[in-house]
Amino acid sequence: MVLPPMAQVHAVESNQRFLMAAPIHDPDPPFPEGARLEGELRLCVGFVVGADGVVEDIGADREDIECADPADTAAIPFVDAITATLRSWRYLGAAICTFPTGIDPDSDPRCESDGVEVDAVPIRLRYTFNFSSERGGRVLREATPNASVRTSAVRGHALTPSR
Repeated sequence: MVLPPMAQVHAVESNQRFLMAAPIHDPDPPFPEGARLEGELRLCVGFVVGADGVVEDIGADREDIECADPADTAAIPFVDAITATLRSWRYLGAAICTFPTGIDPDSDPRCESDGVEVDAVPIRLRYTFNFSSERGGRVLREATPNASVRTSAVRGHALTPSR
C-alpha cells in the first residue's frame, strides 16, 4: 500500500480495529442528457461519508493533473450529474472499534463481541469518474488512493474495485 505524500496516518492501538465505510447504495451517475462530449472526460471528486453514512461536502477538484477542470463550461453538466448522484449514495459508516482487555481484534473482524465499543467516524473518500462519448455515453468510476478519516483517528487510503 503506497500512501500519497500528504496523507497523515494514525495507527490504531493494539486493542482497536478500523472498519472502512461500505457502500449500500451507490449507483453510477448518468451521462447528462443533452451534454456534448468528444472522447473522454475525467473528473475527480472528493466527499465525506458522515458517521451516519450520508454523503456530504462533495467537491470536484484538480488534485490529480489528469483531472479535467470542474469549472470548465463543458464539464459543468457532468459535475452536476456526479454531485446529484453522490447525494443519493448511502454507506455503512466507518468506525473505530475498541476491544476490551483479553479480546484480540483480529478474532472479531466485524466488531461484534460483547464489550466492544464502536465509534462511528466520518471519512473522506475520492473517486474518479470517466465519462466517454462512446456508444451513447458511458461512465466508469474508481476510488482513488487517498481516503482519510475526518477525525484525528485514522488518515490513510482505501481502494475499492472499479466499476
